[in-house]
Amino acid sequence: MEEALENLKLVLTSPRLRAPSTLTSYLSRANNFMAFLGDRVPPTEMDLRRYFLRRREQNIKDGSLRATFSVLEKLYRANGWKWPLEKEDRPEKPAEGLTPGFEKEEVELLIRKRDLYDSGERFYLSIATIFAPRRIELARIKKRDVKYGTIHLDTAMDNTLYIDTAKRGEKRTHLLPEEIMPYIEGYHPKVHNVSSMSAMFDRICKKGLGEKRPGYGWHSFRRTLATELPGPLAKADKPLTMVGYFLRWSRRTTGEAFLGTAMGGTYTRPELLSKDPFFVDRQVFEVHPFLQLWAEEIKK
Repeated sequence: MEEALENLKLVLTSPRLRAPSTLTSYLSRANNFMAFLGDRVPPTEMDLRRYFLRRREQNIKDGSLRATFSVLEKLYRANGWKWPLEKEDRPEKPAEGLTPGFEKEEVELLIRKRDLYDSGERFYLSIATIFAPRRIELARIKKRDVKYGTIHLDTAMDNTLYIDTAKRGEKRTHLLPEEIMPYIEGYHPKVHNVSSMSAMFDRICKKGLGEKRPGYGWHSFRRTLATELPGPLAKADKPLTMVGYFLRWSRRTTGEAFLGTAMGGTYTRPELLSKDPFFVDRQVFEVHPFLQLWAEEIKK
């Protein structure tokens, strides 16, 4: 088993080195499969199909099974095993549009129940309710991505969070608001796999809402914020395009959503409005629907 995993690691690190989060994810999925095999190496086609059946019976969703399909195909090729499955066997890509958003009151309750969570759960919930990253983006956050208390000539560079976007949106360094700093400083993040992030989401919902939410996920906060943010921005006479920039949408998507044209997202980008790299963050924080809740005293 060790040799098979080492061969995969070699393929993933030479000649092109993958990101640490990619290595962790790939090797974790491959290790799970090898543990299932035991001494049945090389695996047969039926071993592979039984493994996918077992994972599905464990309620692993198609998105995760789809990623596992790609990982195991690389594992096979790294070890010279013939890959027995066809492209058509790959699990269907789930539609993000099926992920429902929370009601505003539900997010507020989750925040107010924060004393029930451990430090890691508070850290990720604070990031999720303020910046609404995708699950994979949350999983990628490392200690060095969160910078506070450092020396910079520009004090605006203190308390920042770098979010590595998973799609075609812009990679961003966000300003961390003071309201959530106690929860940011209380935990040192490390790279997680997406399954552990999903399990954490379920724990938070069970503690804060009293139940798990089938079909919901970290993306639900993204749906909610995209729905709740335009109203306060409009009321404060701020550009609605700030929704797209704050949520790290591509400029094309931002333009199409709020200006009716893809090019509009380019010609109204925030750096044309201000030289402050955190201009959008500061503007959004003034009207953010959930930010002040993190500063409120927890009622016992």
